[in-house]
Amino acid sequence: MNNSLTVVLITVVALAGVVVWFDRRCLADLARTGDRELRYFDRNTWALIIVLSFPIGPALYMLYAKGPGGRGRY
Repeated sequence: MNNSLTVVLITVVALAGVVVWFDRRCLADLARTGDRELRYFDRNTWALIIVLSFPIGPALYMLYAKGPGGRGRY
């Protein structure tokens, strides 16, 4: 019983670490991206989408925020 609890705790900590790492990478990329390069939403909206809707938010940011080839909305 104790071993299974340890395995579950290690798994939860590892998954939480991946979530935090992935969110930080997307937020760091958002911080480096200029306003003119973003599509559909402004910087604050993209930040909320990334943080509040894992794993869909970061995936949406990577797919739609900067567009194909990094081209922006202008």
